[in-house]
Amino acid sequence: MPALEDLIELLETAHGIFRKEKAVVSVNSPCVMFIGDIHANIKALEFILEIKKNSGCDTLVLLGDYVDRGPNSIAVLSKLLKLKIAQPEKIVLLRGNHETKEMNISYGFFHDLDFNDDLLEFSSTVFSEIPVAAVVNNNIFCVHGGIPGPVNIRTITKEDAFEYLWNDPSSVSGITPSARGIGPKCFGEDIFIRFLQENRLSCMIRGHSALKQGYEWWFGRKLLSIFSTPEYCGYSNNGAFAILKDGEMDIHVFGYDFHNNKYTLLSTSEGGSAHGNIIK
Repeated sequence: MPALEDLIELLETAHGIFRKEKAVVSVNSPCVMFIGDIHANIKALEFILEIKKNSGCDTLVLLGDYVDRGPNSIAVLSKLLKLKIAQPEKIVLLRGNHETKEMNISYGFFHDLDFNDDLLEFSSTVFSEIPVAAVVNNNIFCVHGGIPGPVNIRTITKEDAFEYLWNDPSSVSGITPSARGIGPKCFGEDIFIRFLQENRLSCMIRGHSALKQGYEWWFGRKLLSIFSTPEYCGYSNNGAFAILKDGEMDIHVFGYDFHNNKYTLLSTSEGGSAHGNIIK
């Protein structure tokens, strides 16, 4: 397991990279792999990265929530920072709501830092510089949570990232309260379509919601939600990731094979076919 001293060095190097990146980064590639919440599951991350080797994709977009609620926050974060440092243009890390001090104190990362206050503060400083969103091939908006309204993406800043990290899609029109608490909101299809039109985008890919089948389509398959951590917090859920290649989107679902004690691919769906069920 990586030592905290190694993590500090990686954070210092990555901090310089993140500071140079805009709040919304542009990604242009014929093949992109999208990875949802990992939540300190190093085995799931390694499984996905092994699939990447044979996918032909050289670009990764990770949608946030790398730490907390799992056993290997340090290992996952260290692995991702190493990848980012080695290929800063090809590895796109976006910020999730668990890349915040408030969540880290309560859900595991602070414990993994040996309750080191200075290291928690420094990690939070680095996390605050991670980009909020990405636009892939000029038409796919990627973010951890959602949108605050039909805003222009040029108004997105790292300082005012909260709703992009926390908000969720909803079957109810407009902007409505969220079951997550006072601050987060939900956005309906009407808001979402206006957002796409305002920014000349075709669809959105986001994470943030744990899903029974690992993915869920919303709004006439214009919004894809993916979650990449199977067996999350004791739930019997699958994980999923997506690969965009030459304009075609494939969704790969994987889960834990208890008989062989390893992760395995369960299905591959072109463009997706079924709605998952939100479990948390």
